[in-house]
Formats: sequence, structure tokens, C-alpha cells
Amino acid sequence: MAGIKIRKARLGDVGAIFAIRSRVHENHLSAAELAERGITKASFGKWVADGYGMWIADLDGSAAGFAIAIPSEATLWALFVDPDFEGRGVGAALLRTAEEWLFAQGCNDISLTTGADPKNRAHGFYEMHGWHSTGDVDNDDVEYIKSNPSLSLFDF
Repeated sequence: MAGIKIRKARLGDVGAIFAIRSRVHENHLSAAELAERGITKASFGKWVADGYGMWIADLDGSAAGFAIAIPSEATLWALFVDPDFEGRGVGAALLRTAEEWLFAQGCNDISLTTGADPKNRAHGFYEMHGWHSTGDVDNDDVEYIKSNPSLSLFDF
């Protein structure tokens, strides 16, 4: 969508990332719940140092969403869109950026997890973008996978 600019996240974006994360309606976790999982503003610098891919979607001059990918785990670890910007292509743009980056890092199959509740909109979103549920459920999360579309059966 025109107007969306995806850029690498900077250390100064940590506040915007946590603000977006705290505003989402589905898969909402409080600051305390995030901290229990080791997800704190102080962790952000370590993620940068560890080579995580992190992006911010800017739309209309505001941070509209973010994505975080972990290449060593071939995982899209987080993708969240501020509720004020839903339905404007922000999630799709972030997803495409993270997927392309993970595949460029040499990941052949990438994965993500999302809440297992079938009412979560994330299921339809990921399936619409070519992700497939593995059926594996762990701690109320379901796993999705996607294979690098540029690989053929002859590449193995």
C-alpha cells in the first residue's frame, strides 16, 4: 500500500514497539506478562546484538506496526499492528519483509506461532499469505510454516 514505509528498527524504537504490543486486542499481554517471558525494553539491545531482524512500519508519520524475526531459529517471532492502522496493509508489508529477509538468511523453511484460538484473525491472515498450520499446539499456541518459494524439489 502506498504510504507504508518499512525500515529497520533502531534502539530508539523500543518505546514504540512496546506501545504497539500493549495496544493489540488479540494475543494481548500486559507488561508484567511480557516481563515474565523475558520480553523487556532492556532485552531490545540484546536482540539487535544477536542479529534479530527487526522492522518498523511507518504510516502517516506514525509507527503503525513491527515485526521481529530470528534467523538462527528460522522464526518470525513477532508481528503486531497498532489497532489504529489495521486493515491498511501494514501487516502484509511487514510479513513480506520478514519472510524475504529470513529466506535471504538461508532459511529454507520458516515458522511462527500464534494463539490457538480459532477465532483469532491471525489464522486467516497467515493462511492467506501462504502459511500452513502444522497442527502442532504447545502452550495454547499453534505453529505455522512456510517454505522458501524460490526452492524447487531439485535444490535438495
